[in-house]
Amino acid sequence: MMDAAEREELQRRLSEMKFNKVRREIFRLDPKAEMKYWRNSIWDEYHTLYVLPTEGIVVVLVEKQDREETNDAVAASPKKQIKQERVAFEYVGARVQPIGDHRAKNSRGV
Repeated sequence: MMDAAEREELQRRLSEMKFNKVRREIFRLDPKAEMKYWRNSIWDEYHTLYVLPTEGIVVVLVEKQDREETNDAVAASPKKQIKQERVAFEYVGARVQPIGDHRAKNSRGV
């Protein structure tokens, strides 16, 4: 089990890495790590959640989406008016929390 200082250090270290290296590091830390969801959209962020049961932590990888319109038309659009978009995801950082604290609370604190 990690204490708060170790979690903050891990969060800082993971936030400095590239996305694919972070994923490898997670499985190196805990071979029993499990990805719960991938690129789950939460407001303007995309979250990938890993649970590390041996370490007793949850790691959330945060990405932002960058869209740009191309000159290519969508094939199924009427009169070719709708343009295709190119989407790129940019890794922003990681959030490390103890297991059980990763759910967002509503206005009642539940």
